[in-house]
Amino acid sequence: MTQALRVVGVACVVGLVLSLAFGRALSGLLFGVSPSDPLTLAGVVVLVVGVATLAAFLPSLRASRIDPMEALREE
Repeated sequence: MTQALRVVGVACVVGLVLSLAFGRALSGLLFGVSPSDPLTLAGVVVLVVGVATLAAFLPSLRASRIDPMEALREE
């Protein structure tokens, strides 16, 4: 879980920096939202982190329920 959320955190920071950098260039394509709208950017970050947490949690939960000896025998 920690590894997945670390990658998502770095990706969100890079995405925010790039969105602020290219916001002015794409401002003509935005309707009703400013390029650096904090509510929109925060909403996107919360959505991405939420989906990534769920995507990392389900496999880790399944893996935590497996007996390590059984997993090694299967290999």
